[in-house]
Amino acid sequence: MKNLPAREKLDLAEKVALYLVLVGSLDKTSPVEDYDRANELSLELAMLLPSNLYRNMVEAAAHPNSKVNPASVAISMRSELIAPDEGNLQPEQVAFHAPGAAMERPKGKAH
Repeated sequence: MKNLPAREKLDLAEKVALYLVLVGSLDKTSPVEDYDRANELSLELAMLLPSNLYRNMVEAAAHPNSKVNPASVAISMRSELIAPDEGNLQPEQVAFHAPGAAMERPKGKAH
């Protein structure tokens, strides 16, 4: 994936981020269109991402924990798209925001 053109890298990173945020906010009151978009992103990303990264993304969305969560997926994507040795950003340094709350460290769902 490091050899992809910059625009394709940005598009792929955007799709992963959108998938994680969208799936993290789905509940039984969510519109069907949101589920359709999540499924569309899931299928597209299954075709494009390396297997381990896709599996981690799905696990982070469905069952986030301290090892696999949206922030750890963001760091994995960063490593895949840029370079494994670029910087030392850690998952706990990725910011998450919620209405009426102070910025939080990633615990699980991203919303």
